[in-house]
Amino acid sequence: MRQGILAAAGVGAMLIAAPTLAGADNQTSQSNVTYEDLDLSTEAGQKELDQRITIAARKACGQGRHTTGTRTVSRDQRRCIASAERQAKSTLAAVIEEQRRGG
Repeated sequence: MRQGILAAAGVGAMLIAAPTLAGADNQTSQSNVTYEDLDLSTEAGQKELDQRITIAARKACGQGRHTTGTRTVSRDQRRCIASAERQAKSTLAAVIEEQRRGG
């Protein structure tokens, strides 16, 4: 399972894309994360961004779309979410560092 993270530092937005878990190999689900309104040089701004990334990763990976008979998050969904969060945070590390330095 592969996810793609697209970031546009200049516009303050990022797109998290993940494959749909319903078995359709060629389809992806996407969720947008904006951060232009956040001061990423502060801990509060970074915490808010982390929350937005988590929500977007859950949405892109299908959490909340339950299959019949269960409300638990599947192992594939947990892996997808963890991977999407990790990639998004890695992608935005440079943006955060730039803002910390006053850029």
